[in-house]
Amino acid sequence: MVNDKKIDVIKKVLMLDTEKELQVVLDVVTDAICRELDDDNKDRKDFAEWKAKNKKEVGEEIPF
Repeated sequence: MVNDKKIDVIKKVLMLDTEKELQVVLDVVTDAICRELDDDNKDRKDFAEWKAKNKKEVGEEIPF
């Protein structure tokens, strides 16, 4: 489904003729990519913190 939406967006962008219209689309896409990268970085940081916290609490070995 996501790939279908990407193709639809590409088709519509190909219909644009003016540089101004294309720049608006480029700005929106750039902002969206930045938000996704920020979210990914936050998720990695949160996971690393969670993993470090659990490692300290549990230790290297599995307790029985």
